[in-house]
Amino acid sequence: MENSQLKLNAKSVLKSTYWMSFLALLVYDIIYGACNSITNWIQNIGATSDTDNITRYLERGDYESALQELSQMKTTQNPIFSLLGYAVSICVTIFFLNILIVGLKKMFLRARITRKADIADMFGMFSSYGSVMKTMFFYDLYIWLWSLLFIIPGIIKTYSYYMVPYILAENPGISTDRAFEISKRTMDGEKGKAFYMHLSFLGWYILGFFACCIGIMFVNPYANATYAEFYAYVKQKSLSTGIATPADYAEA
Repeated sequence: MENSQLKLNAKSVLKSTYWMSFLALLVYDIIYGACNSITNWIQNIGATSDTDNITRYLERGDYESALQELSQMKTTQNPIFSLLGYAVSICVTIFFLNILIVGLKKMFLRARITRKADIADMFGMFSSYGSVMKTMFFYDLYIWLWSLLFIIPGIIKTYSYYMVPYILAENPGISTDRAFEISKRTMDGEKGKAFYMHLSFLGWYILGFFACCIGIMFVNPYANATYAEFYAYVKQKSLSTGIATPADYAEA
Protein backbone atom coordinates (compact mmCIF):
# COMPACT_ATOMS: atom_id res chain seq x y z
CA MET A 1 0.00 0.00 0.00
CA GLU A 2 1.32 3.42 -0.96
CA ASN A 3 1.80 6.23 1.54
CA SER A 4 -0.75 8.31 -0.32
CA GLN A 5 -3.41 5.64 0.22
CA LEU A 6 -2.53 5.27 3.90
CA LYS A 7 -2.93 9.02 4.35
CA LEU A 8 -6.22 9.08 2.44
CA ASN A 9 -7.54 6.36 4.74
CA ALA A 10 -6.33 8.29 7.79
CA LYS A 11 -8.03 11.48 6.60
CA SER A 12 -11.27 9.57 6.15
CA VAL A 13 -11.11 8.37 9.76
CA LEU A 14 -10.16 11.82 11.07
CA LYS A 15 -13.20 13.47 9.53
CA SER A 16 -15.19 12.32 12.56
CA THR A 17 -12.41 11.68 15.09
CA TYR A 18 -9.88 14.49 14.69
CA TRP A 19 -10.69 16.68 17.68
CA MET A 20 -11.11 13.83 20.13
CA SER A 21 -7.82 12.37 18.88
CA PHE A 22 -6.24 15.80 19.31
CA LEU A 23 -7.58 16.00 22.88
CA ALA A 24 -6.27 12.53 23.78
CA LEU A 25 -2.79 13.34 22.46
CA LEU A 26 -2.86 16.70 24.24
CA VAL A 27 -3.71 14.98 27.54
CA TYR A 28 -0.82 12.58 27.00
CA ASP A 29 1.56 15.48 26.25
CA ILE A 30 0.47 17.24 29.44
CA ILE A 31 1.02 14.08 31.51
CA TYR A 32 4.38 13.50 29.81
CA GLY A 33 5.41 17.10 30.44
CA ALA A 34 4.39 16.90 34.09
CA CYS A 35 6.42 13.73 34.57
CA ASN A 36 9.44 15.38 32.94
CA SER A 37 9.07 18.42 35.19
CA ILE A 38 9.10 16.21 38.28
CA THR A 39 12.24 14.34 37.19
CA ASN A 40 13.97 17.61 36.25
CA TRP A 41 13.09 19.04 39.65
CA ILE A 42 14.63 15.99 41.35
CA GLN A 43 17.79 16.31 39.27
CA ASN A 44 18.14 19.97 40.18
CA ILE A 45 17.92 19.38 43.93
CA GLY A 46 21.28 20.26 45.41
CA ALA A 47 22.53 21.84 42.17
CA THR A 48 25.07 24.60 42.70
CA SER A 49 26.17 27.51 40.54
CA ASP A 50 29.37 29.53 40.65
CA THR A 51 28.14 33.03 41.46
CA ASP A 52 31.40 34.46 42.83
CA ASN A 53 32.29 36.30 39.62
CA ILE A 54 28.79 37.73 39.32
CA THR A 55 28.97 39.00 42.88
CA ARG A 56 32.32 40.70 42.23
CA TYR A 57 31.02 42.42 39.11
CA LEU A 58 27.94 43.64 40.97
CA GLU A 59 30.04 45.01 43.80
CA ARG A 60 32.07 47.02 41.27
CA GLY A 61 28.91 48.21 39.53
CA ASP A 62 29.87 46.43 36.30
CA TYR A 63 26.35 45.28 35.45
CA GLU A 64 27.13 44.50 31.81
CA SER A 65 29.83 42.02 32.79
CA ALA A 66 27.54 40.58 35.47
CA LEU A 67 24.82 39.93 32.91
CA GLN A 68 27.32 38.35 30.52
CA GLU A 69 28.63 36.11 33.29
CA LEU A 70 25.07 35.18 34.24
CA SER A 71 24.32 34.09 30.66
CA GLN A 72 27.40 31.84 30.72
CA MET A 73 26.97 30.57 34.25
CA LYS A 74 27.32 26.81 34.59
CA THR A 75 25.29 24.77 37.01
CA THR A 76 26.80 21.72 38.67
CA GLN A 77 24.28 19.03 39.53
CA ASN A 78 24.50 16.85 42.59
CA PRO A 79 25.40 13.40 41.15
CA ILE A 80 23.17 11.57 43.63
CA PHE A 81 20.05 13.55 42.74
CA SER A 82 20.99 13.51 39.07
CA LEU A 83 21.07 9.69 39.07
CA LEU A 84 17.89 9.60 41.14
CA GLY A 85 16.16 11.79 38.55
CA TYR A 86 17.20 9.46 35.73
CA ALA A 87 15.99 6.46 37.74
CA VAL A 88 12.62 8.11 38.38
CA SER A 89 12.32 8.98 34.68
CA ILE A 90 12.96 5.36 33.67
CA CYS A 91 10.48 4.03 36.22
CA VAL A 92 7.77 6.50 35.14
CA THR A 93 8.23 5.39 31.53
CA ILE A 94 8.16 1.67 32.33
CA PHE A 95 5.36 1.65 34.87
CA PHE A 96 3.12 4.44 33.57
CA LEU A 97 3.80 6.19 30.26
CA ASN A 98 4.23 2.98 28.24
CA ILE A 99 0.76 1.87 29.30
CA LEU A 100 -0.69 5.12 28.01
CA ILE A 101 1.19 4.75 24.72
CA VAL A 102 -0.36 1.33 24.10
CA GLY A 103 -3.73 2.80 25.07
CA LEU A 104 -3.34 5.49 22.41
CA LYS A 105 -2.57 2.82 19.82
CA LYS A 106 -5.79 1.07 20.84
CA MET A 107 -7.76 4.29 20.48
CA PHE A 108 -6.53 4.89 16.92
CA LEU A 109 -7.13 1.26 15.94
CA ARG A 110 -10.68 1.31 17.27
CA ALA A 111 -11.33 4.65 15.56
CA ARG A 112 -10.58 3.00 12.20
CA ILE A 113 -13.53 0.67 12.74
CA THR A 114 -16.03 2.70 14.74
CA ARG A 115 -15.18 6.16 13.37
CA LYS A 116 -15.19 7.33 16.99
CA ALA A 117 -12.20 8.18 19.16
CA ASP A 118 -12.66 7.45 22.85
CA ILE A 119 -10.11 9.02 25.18
CA ALA A 120 -10.96 6.32 27.75
CA ASP A 121 -9.05 3.85 25.55
CA MET A 122 -5.82 5.62 26.51
CA PHE A 123 -6.31 4.53 30.10
CA GLY A 124 -8.01 1.21 29.32
CA MET A 125 -4.79 -0.80 29.12
CA PHE A 126 -4.29 -0.50 32.87
CA SER A 127 -6.78 -3.39 33.14
CA SER A 128 -4.06 -5.58 31.59
CA TYR A 129 -1.26 -3.79 33.37
CA GLY A 130 1.14 -6.66 34.09
CA SER A 131 1.40 -8.15 30.62
CA VAL A 132 1.51 -4.78 28.84
CA MET A 133 4.14 -3.39 31.20
CA LYS A 134 6.33 -6.49 30.82
CA THR A 135 6.30 -6.58 27.03
CA MET A 136 6.83 -2.82 26.67
CA PHE A 137 9.74 -3.07 29.12
CA PHE A 138 11.48 -5.54 26.82
CA TYR A 139 10.46 -3.44 23.80
CA ASP A 140 12.34 -0.43 25.22
CA LEU A 141 15.20 -2.58 26.51
CA TYR A 142 15.88 -4.30 23.20
CA ILE A 143 15.83 -1.06 21.23
CA TRP A 144 18.12 0.59 23.81
CA LEU A 145 20.59 -2.31 23.70
CA TRP A 146 20.70 -2.28 19.90
CA SER A 147 21.15 1.50 19.94
CA LEU A 148 24.25 1.06 22.09
CA LEU A 149 25.93 -0.60 19.10
CA PHE A 150 25.23 2.45 16.95
CA ILE A 151 22.35 4.59 15.75
CA ILE A 152 21.62 2.57 12.61
CA PRO A 153 21.09 -0.82 14.37
CA GLY A 154 18.79 0.95 16.84
CA ILE A 155 16.72 2.42 14.01
CA ILE A 156 16.51 -0.93 12.21
CA LYS A 157 15.31 -2.71 15.34
CA THR A 158 12.83 0.05 16.10
CA TYR A 159 11.13 -0.71 12.79
CA SER A 160 11.56 -4.45 13.25
CA TYR A 161 9.56 -4.17 16.50
CA TYR A 162 7.11 -1.63 15.06
CA MET A 163 4.04 -3.84 15.50
CA VAL A 164 4.61 -4.76 19.16
CA PRO A 165 2.70 -1.87 20.84
CA TYR A 166 -0.16 -2.29 18.36
CA ILE A 167 -0.35 -6.05 18.89
CA LEU A 168 -0.54 -5.39 22.62
CA ALA A 169 -3.32 -2.87 22.02
CA GLU A 170 -5.37 -5.57 20.33
CA ASN A 171 -4.32 -8.51 22.49
CA PRO A 172 -2.67 -7.40 25.76
CA GLY A 173 -2.48 -11.01 26.93
CA ILE A 174 -0.23 -12.17 24.10
CA SER A 175 3.13 -13.52 25.22
CA THR A 176 6.14 -11.24 24.88
CA ASP A 177 8.03 -13.68 22.67
CA ARG A 178 5.07 -14.16 20.35
CA ALA A 179 4.49 -10.43 19.92
CA PHE A 180 8.14 -9.89 18.98
CA GLU A 181 8.16 -12.91 16.67
CA ILE A 182 5.14 -11.68 14.72
CA SER A 183 6.52 -8.17 14.42
CA LYS A 184 10.02 -9.22 13.34
CA ARG A 185 8.81 -11.67 10.70
CA THR A 186 6.08 -9.40 9.36
CA MET A 187 8.26 -6.28 9.17
CA ASP A 188 10.84 -8.14 7.10
CA GLY A 189 10.71 -6.21 3.84
CA GLU A 190 8.48 -3.50 5.30
CA LYS A 191 10.96 -1.52 7.40
CA GLY A 192 11.91 0.76 4.51
CA LYS A 193 8.25 1.54 3.84
CA ALA A 194 7.68 2.37 7.51
CA PHE A 195 10.76 4.62 7.57
CA TYR A 196 9.59 6.46 4.45
CA MET A 197 6.13 6.85 5.98
CA HIS A 198 7.58 8.53 9.08
CA LEU A 199 9.91 10.63 6.93
CA SER A 200 6.97 11.89 4.87
CA PHE A 201 5.71 13.80 7.92
CA LEU A 202 9.01 15.61 8.45
CA GLY A 203 7.90 18.63 6.44
CA TRP A 204 4.68 18.91 8.45
CA TYR A 205 6.59 18.76 11.72
CA ILE A 206 9.07 21.40 10.54
CA LEU A 207 6.17 23.71 9.69
CA GLY A 208 4.62 22.93 13.07
CA PHE A 209 7.90 23.77 14.78
CA PHE A 210 8.07 27.18 13.16
CA ALA A 211 4.49 27.82 14.23
CA CYS A 212 5.75 28.24 17.81
CA CYS A 213 5.82 24.42 18.10
CA ILE A 214 2.05 24.49 18.58
CA GLY A 215 1.55 23.32 15.02
CA ILE A 216 3.15 20.00 15.89
CA MET A 217 0.19 19.23 18.12
CA PHE A 218 -2.19 19.62 15.18
CA VAL A 219 -0.13 17.28 12.98
CA ASN A 220 0.02 14.49 15.59
CA PRO A 221 -3.53 13.12 15.03
CA TYR A 222 -2.91 12.90 11.28
CA ALA A 223 0.44 11.15 11.77
CA ASN A 224 -0.86 8.68 14.35
CA ALA A 225 -3.93 7.83 12.27
CA THR A 226 -1.62 7.10 9.33
CA TYR A 227 0.62 4.92 11.50
CA ALA A 228 -2.45 2.92 12.53
CA GLU A 229 -3.33 2.44 8.86
CA PHE A 230 0.15 1.09 8.20
CA TYR A 231 -0.23 -1.36 11.07
CA ALA A 232 -3.53 -2.55 9.61
CA TYR A 233 -1.73 -3.15 6.32
CA VAL A 234 1.13 -5.19 7.82
CA LYS A 235 -1.29 -7.03 10.10
CA GLN A 236 -3.18 -8.24 7.03
CA LYS A 237 0.14 -9.34 5.54
CA SER A 238 0.92 -11.39 8.66
CA LEU A 239 -2.45 -13.12 8.43
CA SER A 240 -2.32 -13.80 4.69
CA THR A 241 1.19 -15.24 4.88
CA GLY A 242 0.50 -17.43 7.91
CA ILE A 243 2.93 -15.54 10.17
CA ALA A 244 0.08 -14.94 12.59
CA THR A 245 -3.44 -16.22 13.15
CA PRO A 246 -6.60 -14.31 14.07
CA ALA A 247 -6.19 -15.68 17.60
CA ASP A 248 -2.93 -13.76 17.95
CA TYR A 249 -4.87 -10.51 17.57
CA ALA A 250 -7.90 -11.52 19.60
CA GLU A 251 -8.04 -10.48 23.24
CA ALA A 252 -8.58 -13.48 25.48
